[in-house]
Amino acid sequence: MLDGRTGTHATAGLFPPGDVAPGPSVVRAFGAYLERALRESDAGYCELLAHPLALPSPGATVSVRAGASPAWWDELCARHAGARVAFRGVAGRGPTAAAQRVPLTVFDRWDPAAVAPTPLEFDVLAIVTTFNEADVVGDLLARLRADGIRVHLIDNWSTDATFDIASRRAASDPGIAVERFPSGAPPAYFELEKLLIRVEDAAHRSGADWVVHHDADEVRQSPWPDVSLRRALWCVEQFGFNCIDHVVMNFRPVDERWQGTGDLQAAFEWFEFGDHHAAFRQQKAWKPQPVPVRFAATGGHDAAFPGRRVFPYRFLLRHYPIRSAAHGRRKVLVERQGRFSPAEREKGWHVHYDAYSERSTFRWTPGSLHRFTTLEDLDRRLLVERLSAAALPANPFPGESVDPSPSPPLSRPGLIALDAARLGLRAARRATTTARRAIAR
Repeated sequence: MLDGRTGTHATAGLFPPGDVAPGPSVVRAFGAYLERALRESDAGYCELLAHPLALPSPGATVSVRAGASPAWWDELCARHAGARVAFRGVAGRGPTAAAQRVPLTVFDRWDPAAVAPTPLEFDVLAIVTTFNEADVVGDLLARLRADGIRVHLIDNWSTDATFDIASRRAASDPGIAVERFPSGAPPAYFELEKLLIRVEDAAHRSGADWVVHHDADEVRQSPWPDVSLRRALWCVEQFGFNCIDHVVMNFRPVDERWQGTGDLQAAFEWFEFGDHHAAFRQQKAWKPQPVPVRFAATGGHDAAFPGRRVFPYRFLLRHYPIRSAAHGRRKVLVERQGRFSPAEREKGWHVHYDAYSERSTFRWTPGSLHRFTTLEDLDRRLLVERLSAAALPANPFPGESVDPSPSPPLSRPGLIALDAARLGLRAARRATTTARRAIAR
């Protein structure tokens, strides 16, 4: 596989061909993630059911059942538990280990279809920070405004047409506000923390119901098919949560299709998950609080405020940082690497372009990446990863990365694990009969 950063054939990667994460390891990582997410938000408990006939418990917030089961049976089980079938997919990956892939059914109590219509006055504000994104900023503004989301764009003194494009849009659309930061003159360096402090202040003073800290080269997507970003935020609020985390999906150019115009989502279909520890904290959407929400000190990754309740399913952060070989060379080698603040570099920030050099091709091959077409198709391969970022090798949270060695039984408080030995075939049959009788009533 050709790595666009080094221009060499990579010998290691996030999921190189043949690197198989067995299904049971992925299921355990997913369970560990859900346990932590639900505990931190005081939102109930998760159970793992390691038998396809096991019934989800009426008291569980989320039930994850491993094993192949027909859709009709999943629906019967959901009705019995007073839950719903939220997702169906597969845990485990790899080109030659089909036996190690485990079908999954996720039951929960968060149904967007059951939530009242989104009020017209529900106000979502995207605070967009930009520097030299003229090829994508117009499409971003159109996409957000079409979803009924207001935009406050803060430009860090772009040297291309980014600010002019946004200003023209703002002149004809009161839902768009534009400013330059800092206000007086272009800065000598890109100082992220100062920019984020400005974002913190704008968010706190916005009066919005929700704020999304957004970059120009991103597309945000809800975890549910056909549910828009604004609608999803309304649903999350009705479910009792006030903060959103994201899974990072870096889309990569495999050809020179992108010529500076068009639809990003249509032009790029191959991606890799974020492989830096910072990618696993992406709390970039929240409900403003009586006190300012602080995130500048963490580089914009961790929205900190009292009473934070983070929704357990991650939204998708589809990131398009490099869009062609020419764009990559200009952006990374000319516009970014020499512009980062030396003081912030000393803190360990701005390291994401360190692997690029004049030798870099800024082009990837599909064999080193995952393909994205629809959420439903993605779930048949990477349901766990896209919902939670669990099972990814770079995940820094204990128990949530892929563990290649056998793991001990899941026995932590708040997490119920039922395996086939405990359930037993006879018990499973009795459970089936009980559920059918209950449903028949």
